[in-house]
Parts: sequence; structure tokens; C-alpha cells
Amino acid sequence: MGLSNMTPFRQLTRAYGALLSASNSLAAIARNTSEGNHPATSNFETHALAQQVAALTAKLETLSAQPRSNEHAPGSLSQPSYDFNLLLHQARSALMRDMPPNADRLVSVGCSGRWYFDWIEQTYGYVNQHLGIEYYSPKPDSLPDNVKWIANTAGNMEAVADRSCDLLISGQNIEHLWPDEIADFLVESARVLKTGGTLCVDSPNRTITELLNWSHPEHTIELTAVEMRHLLQLAGFEISKQAGIWLCQDPQTARTLPLDPNTDDPHWSVAERVFSAADKPDHSFIWWIESRRTARAPDKDAIRAYLATIYAVAWPERIQRLIVVSGKAEHRADGEWLILPPAHEGLVFYGPYMPLRAGSYRITFEFDPDPAADTSFARCDIIVGQETRMLDQCEVLSGQTHVTFEIQIHKMEFGAQFRCISLGRSGFAVRRHITLVETVNETSSLAEAP
Repeated sequence: MGLSNMTPFRQLTRAYGALLSASNSLAAIARNTSEGNHPATSNFETHALAQQVAALTAKLETLSAQPRSNEHAPGSLSQPSYDFNLLLHQARSALMRDMPPNADRLVSVGCSGRWYFDWIEQTYGYVNQHLGIEYYSPKPDSLPDNVKWIANTAGNMEAVADRSCDLLISGQNIEHLWPDEIADFLVESARVLKTGGTLCVDSPNRTITELLNWSHPEHTIELTAVEMRHLLQLAGFEISKQAGIWLCQDPQTARTLPLDPNTDDPHWSVAERVFSAADKPDHSFIWWIESRRTARAPDKDAIRAYLATIYAVAWPERIQRLIVVSGKAEHRADGEWLILPPAHEGLVFYGPYMPLRAGSYRITFEFDPDPAADTSFARCDIIVGQETRMLDQCEVLSGQTHVTFEIQIHKMEFGAQFRCISLGRSGFAVRRHITLVETVNETSSLAEAP
């Protein structure tokens, strides 16, 4: 397909891949120079490459400003409208094209649907055997002839022989796993890959999702790029490449940039954010890390211990990704409280859209009621799933400072929300905080397979 026939997003993605390659070339030149070597590429050629990149950036700025059919903002014929999911997908496609080539046996961990295998072949290329490991999604009705479907979890690849694979890909999957599953996945990846084989993992970056208060109903915790690099080293891998997708933090000022590409930023264009993310995984919404299998054995105990330290910090933060709808924020010694006037009626906060494993849970809301109130003033509830199924609810009575729910979860539930609603009968304050104490059943990390 010619450049003139491509959509602006496809142009951006193609340019992204070109820029990444150029960046790697420049970095290699710099390394050779610093080591006292004499690179084959001259300073003139290096400068020319930088000029080409700058020219490409300018051209794409012009292209990104051109409207696309059926994608205009309401009331505007000139403002482009970006599909964020498509932007991410095509940026990942560009990186997939640049993976170590010529794998004979590839394993994909987490591969829902025929489209996934078609995507891999279109971007990475054809492989003689493609093993797809998937537990939660049903086997597609039709699969390419080179694909073998294995219905199992990321942490159990027993159907794959030791040191039999050249490449293992687990894209947008590790953030769905619980700590014990992550540990098992890393150890199993080390087992099935040949020495020198490549493990590729990408995921949303907790450094950014925490700043944005962003949630996905099936995500346990997101790992940071720093954490993932260390886990891979503990598992017997060495980092061979890392990249970022969609810059969300200014690397110089640490200012948080808007997640939505349709929200204008005064200092960063869409093209600049796509390009700049290429070598900045720690500042990007998604990190992409490739690592090479070494001869070192994975240290499973160290992996589990490190994951425990991560989870001890990240899980409590995950619980607090509440979305505030109303109330005036007031900072007190124990954190942020929301002040509601007497006449206000409606939702105060909700979220955090998180998974809960099978087990027992104690969930507590905290209130500072109006001493003069003589009737219930708020309602709290707990809901789960896309269908917002109610698990429990109650009204908050006059003088009541704590509301505690004791609930039982019998199987994995996704999208759990803890909601506070003002009844408009009296003023009160509610702490923007949920206390959650869990007693998780053993072997409860798996949801029921379809």
C-alpha cells in the first residue's frame, strides 16, 4: 500500500517503526564513538539521518492535521479524531515487525481469537509452528494450519517441551495475572525457550496508570518497566530491547500528559508523543520489553519475593483508584475527604473497576456526618461485572461513621466497584478511601473457563 493510500494512523505507525530503527542506529553510532571505535557511518551521514527524521516529523504533523472521512469532531471539519485503541494497536504492530526474525517455533501466551494469529503473521511473518496458549477464551472455529491451540494458563505450559521454542510473545497479558501466576509464567517461559531465544512482553505501565487514576476491570496490578526488567533478570533473561508506546509523562518536567489523543496538549503534538515514546518506556503508557534467554537458571524464590514487595505497594494503591463525581475535596491528616452539601443528591464516587478472587472480604467506608442529622444521609453499595450485579448495599444512618460490608466471592469477579451515593437529606463528609481486607481462598486466582 502506498503512503498516499494510508490513513494518518497507518502513516504514523510506519513512521514510528522507521524512527525507532533510526534511533537505534544513532545509539549504536554513539556507543562505538564512546568506546573509541571508528564507526563506518560518517558524521555527515548521521546528520543526514537526523535531518530525514526531522523532515518526516514535519510531514506527519501536516498529515495528522488533515481530516479523515467520518472521523471529524462534532461541529468541526478540520480537527482530526483519533481512535486511541487503534493508535496503540498499530504502534504495537510496528514493534512486532521489528522483532528478531526467522523464528521456527513461536509460543503466544494469551491469544483470543483467529484475528490474533492473522495479526502475528501479517506483522512478524509466517512461522512453521505457532503454539497458542489461552485459558479464558474458547478455541476459534478455524485456525491457520501452522497453529496448535493449547487450552491452559500462562503459568502452565506443560504441553510445550523444554528448550523447544525460539520466540515467546505475551502481549497485554501479564497485567491480568496474579503474583503467583506471574512467577509461574516467567519460570515456564525460561523453561520452554532455547538459550538465545526471545521473550517479548508488553503491558500498561503503573507509573502512568497510577498518575492517570486509570483502571481496567480485569487488571490485577500493572507493573512498571523497572519492575519488569528486574523480574526478567531474576528469571534468567537479559534485556535486548525496550520501547515505549504513547508518551504520557514529559521526560523533562514530569508533567502528566492527557491519555486521550483527542485532548489537545499545548506543548506536545500526537506525532511528537508517538515518536518520543520510542525510547522512553518509563514515561509511556505502555512499555514493550524484549529479553534474551541466557544459560542462567531462574530464581523462583527471588521472583516470588520481589513480586510480594511489588504487590504490597501496588494492590493497596489499585484499590484507591476511585472516580469522584461530586463533593468538595478537603485534605485532612488521614487523606482526602469529600464534603457534600445538604441538598446534594446523587453519586459521590465509584470504582475502582478491579478483579476480586474467590474469598472473604471486609470492605469499609468512612464518614463524618452532620451531628444535627436525624435520618439516613447516604447509601453505599458493592457491584461487580459489566451487568453491575449488586452484591450488597445499605443506607448510612445518622451519626454513623463507618459502614462495613462482609461479603463472600465464590469465583473470580471482574469490574468490582465500591460506590457512595448522597441521598440529599443532610450534609456530610466521606473519606475518599476504601479499606479492603481479604482472605483469599487457595487456588482461587483462576476464573471459570468458558
